Amino acid sequence: MAKQVKMENVDRISGLHDSILIHILSFLSAKQVIRTSILSTRWRYLFALLPNLHFDFEGDLWRRGYTSYRHIDIYSYASLVDKMLITHNMTNIDKFRLKCRTMIDPDRFHAWISAAVHRGVKHLDLNISPGKFTTRPAVLFTCRTLVTLKLCMEFDFVLDVPKGAHFPNLKTIHLEEVNFSNDDSVKSLLSGCTSLEDLVIEKFLMSNISNFNISHPFLKRLTLLYTYQSDYGWITIDAPNLVYLEYDDELVAGYSLQNLQSLVKADIDISNSLQVDGSTFFRGICNIRSLILSDTSLELLLSCAPLPVFPNLVKLKIHCSNDLRPYYDQWEKGLETLLSSLPELEKLEFNQEALISLPEKAPSCLLSKLKSIKISDFTDERDCIGKAKYFLKNGRALEKLTIRTALRYSGERKSKISKVLSASPWESKHLCIFIFGY
Repeated sequence: MAKQVKMENVDRISGLHDSILIHILSFLSAKQVIRTSILSTRWRYLFALLPNLHFDFEGDLWRRGYTSYRHIDIYSYASLVDKMLITHNMTNIDKFRLKCRTMIDPDRFHAWISAAVHRGVKHLDLNISPGKFTTRPAVLFTCRTLVTLKLCMEFDFVLDVPKGAHFPNLKTIHLEEVNFSNDDSVKSLLSGCTSLEDLVIEKFLMSNISNFNISHPFLKRLTLLYTYQSDYGWITIDAPNLVYLEYDDELVAGYSLQNLQSLVKADIDISNSLQVDGSTFFRGICNIRSLILSDTSLELLLSCAPLPVFPNLVKLKIHCSNDLRPYYDQWEKGLETLLSSLPELEKLEFNQEALISLPEKAPSCLLSKLKSIKISDFTDERDCIGKAKYFLKNGRALEKLTIRTALRYSGERKSKISKVLSASPWESKHLCIFIFGY
């Protein structure tokens, strides 16, 4: 009989390599990580080797069962941050994330940011209230190791970037509810980020800015969401390496779009409460290959005179809002007008209501280029069926027609649509029809 070996009281975990133990600690909350320091001398300072630090004051206190925060609870949590970030600063920090909307002494808060900067933080994510952050946090602008920077503040926070600020490794900036003191502050930030590739500006108040100038030679992705402009606001984009643009906002008074020859894809959702002509904006992005348009953006584009031509566009998606569907019948023209300006279009997705009429002369892209069409909110009504038949009749290069029926369409009604379309004549020799619902 084999001899059994007792393995009682063997601490196998403590015998693991530091890198493995640190990886295990990375799955614990900050409070739990600190508690491991009392397990044994082996664990006493392991928490100080963690490269990623995440502190969420409200979230962590809420998970501990607090529905309201007492001063003693906040002080205890702040002391925990001190211990992990300042007292034992043995290694560099890769990621530092701090979410704190509670009342913390500003000096203490600045000490945390300073500690992260001095420990070579690469990824900094701050979600805080403005009272803890001065308009010019000098230590932040000395951080040469930053690769990503995310600031989520509140609308009364104004960022004043000094001249000479330099972030040689910063590639991604995400600013939410962060406002700039003036035009020069924007220029100082962008000119100091010599490696910048991805810029996100969200919920930005333009009251202090006359010309929001985004000029950068290496910027690849730009996202502008829900900015709040004055009536005289102006946006300049000069980015020769930009490949992606997302713009979800009101149209401003004026645009200057320069050197966008590398732009490949744009996702545009703009409205026009100021009744501004959108021609300059759309002409500035007309060389793209892929475009997503909201229904309000489509309406604005169709109002341009003359209608811009998109000579390289191969993919178009029209996203329709439920709020505007009752007003489609008031449109004088729809998607069919735009198709005449898309000579190379190969893939098209749209809501059937965006197609207002069926032109007698089929667009050239439908006759020779369009390979894939997807129609949403499709019904078995006669005019809707007629739209699909129009594409079947004229789509000589069509390979795939996808029909997505309206909400709660029965299998019987889907079958009816399938039979009608299958019996219709079509030009393409390699066509497949797919019908599905929600």
